Amino acid sequence: MVLFIVIRLDKNYNKPIWEVLSGRRDGRTSHASEALANIPSPFSNFTTLMQSFASKNLTVHDRVVLSGAHTIGVGHCNLFRKRLYNFTGKADADPSLNSTYAAFLRTKCKSLSDNTTTVETDPGISVASDNHYFSNFKHQQGLFQSDAALLTDRGASNIDDEMLTAGKFFTEFGQSMKRMGAIGVLTGNAGEIRKKCSGVKSKLIRGTLDETTRLLSLPEECSFLLTGAGELQRNYYRKSCRGVEQIVRDITWRNVSANPSLAPKLLRLHYHDCFVRGCDGSVLLDSTPNNPSEKEAIPNRSLSGFDFIDIVKSILEEECPGAVSCADILALAARDAVSYQFQRPMWQVFTGRQDGRVSVDSEALAGLPSPSSDFPTLLQNFQSNNLDVVDLVTLSGAHTIGVTHCSLVAKRLYNFTGKGDTDPSLDSEYAQTLKTICPLPIVRTTTLGMDPGSSDSFDSHYFVALSQNMTVFQSDSALLTNPLSATIASHLQNPRLFFALFARSMTKMGAIGVLTNGEGEIRQNCRVVNA
Repeated sequence: MVLFIVIRLDKNYNKPIWEVLSGRRDGRTSHASEALANIPSPFSNFTTLMQSFASKNLTVHDRVVLSGAHTIGVGHCNLFRKRLYNFTGKADADPSLNSTYAAFLRTKCKSLSDNTTTVETDPGISVASDNHYFSNFKHQQGLFQSDAALLTDRGASNIDDEMLTAGKFFTEFGQSMKRMGAIGVLTGNAGEIRKKCSGVKSKLIRGTLDETTRLLSLPEECSFLLTGAGELQRNYYRKSCRGVEQIVRDITWRNVSANPSLAPKLLRLHYHDCFVRGCDGSVLLDSTPNNPSEKEAIPNRSLSGFDFIDIVKSILEEECPGAVSCADILALAARDAVSYQFQRPMWQVFTGRQDGRVSVDSEALAGLPSPSSDFPTLLQNFQSNNLDVVDLVTLSGAHTIGVTHCSLVAKRLYNFTGKGDTDPSLDSEYAQTLKTICPLPIVRTTTLGMDPGSSDSFDSHYFVALSQNMTVFQSDSALLTNPLSATIASHLQNPRLFFALFARSMTKMGAIGVLTNGEGEIRQNCRVVNA
């Protein structure tokens, strides 16, 4: 309640700008994932913006008017720098941005790596509440991509014209703020009156607030998050095989340096292991005469990296016989392969996994989502593994590195509905590029990069490509068919946030269905169960 009374008092006018109806009570929960999913991103397009506002019973009129709040304040370079330097992944600027203004912004934000510099959201007048934002807006001088998006809709653009009159803007802004201030309020016996606004009465809830703060303000140099990992432990091998993580890291970094394609291979191998029977190394087992293993399932026939895991295992067996599981080796190697680019661990790997004794091809076929899966199928699959929509979108970002085979994209290009057509959700120019790489007749061995122009670098460019309908799989495009996942994907164009959430989701994924405390075994050979 105090918050709303304070914001409506503007020092430039010495009077309340709108009436604040009171009686709100304070909530007791705060989750980072909910903030991520519900707050519109500065990279959002008009459709995503309107879905977000409509879900709060606000209209397009409210959307345009409340954008006028950008007449005061500043924005960090990392929220708009792609508009200046790499809008479509081709080292280009956003063509919807005024060229003179873009040149000015480049003098402030001098590189794609600038995360700290701030720039006024309303050039030249960002310390006063007025309607100057709308004048700049008409001259294509809105700072964020979400500002420019308002000009892509005729109705929104017409409302913007009305806001050029100061009196009209102040009246409408007051009305929209009142409507926003009534969203989902707690009254009566709901909620509480906090004694301290940054704290709550429950220690459990305080922990949730702490997690939220850490997640959204995590320093880039410390991007791994220590989430719950079940029975797994930090430094599990400190007594039985001291230095195991350093050994795995050294071997992995040396091999990734010589062969960068190993990173996406090991990451995919870890993912395919965890989604079938949990992270138990079952994907590493060879078939037996009476049992085709997970390796034989269609989704797994293109997996590789098995020989590398064998090498690491043999070295560790010499160093610490019978101590380190194949499942832990795979989890560590996947982390280290991705981390080589950054020369530091990108997430914490808790250890103590034991190896499973069962591997069945039919379970892999049933447990792994298809590249042609729709959103409900993808979400159901992730939820069955105790992962949520944030994890789904975030882990899809692993498609920022590596390659796939033309056979997996052929239907999107040449026969999407069985009528010799192309998937209409695929950018037409990108579709033509893919057809050049994958011409008919399809050669099953031909490969293409998963992230156009950036498939050798682990970064957030996948989400930029996704926003431009330039992703390879139908399951990628499916993320845009759900308002919640589309909003999350838009936020994850911010590399700092993507790295932090990817670390969190990988730690969660690495704890799926683990075997510990004698439930499994420590294989002597990762390809066969112990005799």
